[in-house]
Amino acid sequence: MGTYYAVKVARPPAGLTPEALRAGIERVLGGVIATLSTYDASSELSRLNRNPSTDWVPVSDALRQVLAAGQRLGAVSDGAFDITVGPLVNLWGFGPGAHADAVPAPELIRAARERVGYGKLELRADPAAIRRQRGDLYIDLSALGEGEGADRMAAWLESIGATDYMAAVAGTLRVRGKNAAGRPWGIAIEVPDPEQRSVQRILPVTDGAVSTSGDYRNFFKAGGKRYSHHIDPHTGLPVEQHLASVTVVLPAGTDSARRADGLATTLMVMGAARGPALAEAQGLAAYFILRENQGFRELTTTVFQQIEHSASANERK
Repeated sequence: MGTYYAVKVARPPAGLTPEALRAGIERVLGGVIATLSTYDASSELSRLNRNPSTDWVPVSDALRQVLAAGQRLGAVSDGAFDITVGPLVNLWGFGPGAHADAVPAPELIRAARERVGYGKLELRADPAAIRRQRGDLYIDLSALGEGEGADRMAAWLESIGATDYMAAVAGTLRVRGKNAAGRPWGIAIEVPDPEQRSVQRILPVTDGAVSTSGDYRNFFKAGGKRYSHHIDPHTGLPVEQHLASVTVVLPAGTDSARRADGLATTLMVMGAARGPALAEAQGLAAYFILRENQGFRELTTTVFQQIEHSASANERK
């Protein structure tokens, strides 16, 4: 899926070797790839994207659940999050194809925008199926796939008796219990600077999901301007803003990493003005880093502040 994974297990169950851990995790992630990947032409999603039908098309329940999660985020964000944004992502060179690092022609952007709109999808739960208003609609679940992978890894780890672990796919992860030193897992949030890799803040997390989305790694420059991979479905253009990164923290749950993954992307696309307002309204623990002339400024929601206060109090005990 074009990215990496990392897993740590403290106090592993008896008999769990590093080799067995790797093999089990890669089987789990293989299932995610087979369902959601746009990098794998044989995946269920890739086959669906090639299907020109505008009738009901059967899908697996695993795919339907991820599609439904994306549709819910589309509704709550007024379309800032849109799982049909794939044509624009690909056009701007941020999909699985070749990267031209060039600004597309306006007429190409207009044509791609006509193929975008989460309202052009219908889902059915029983039997699981999808219907599209246009046969050339292209679905991209990249903003949920990392979280789906982390959630499935967490479920597998718990099924074999692991009680203390960190399971991450790129910037989205699930943690449970404590690290090898017997302390909460320390989750680093990077300084959103493409020229360096340093830590802005470390979050102590015991049981939960964390996802960070930013504009400082995946971008290109053209004509002296930087274009990030966060595309606004309403304009067809990369988002222009002062918001450099967003981190969302959620309590552990069966889909908590997937939800955190999608929410972090949603808040990035909504930007520094609308993103924090939505996070407060939804009662989210969210941490924003804004890019300003003199450096970076932090902005946190009420729930994030409460989590930090609680973590600090526990550390003092």
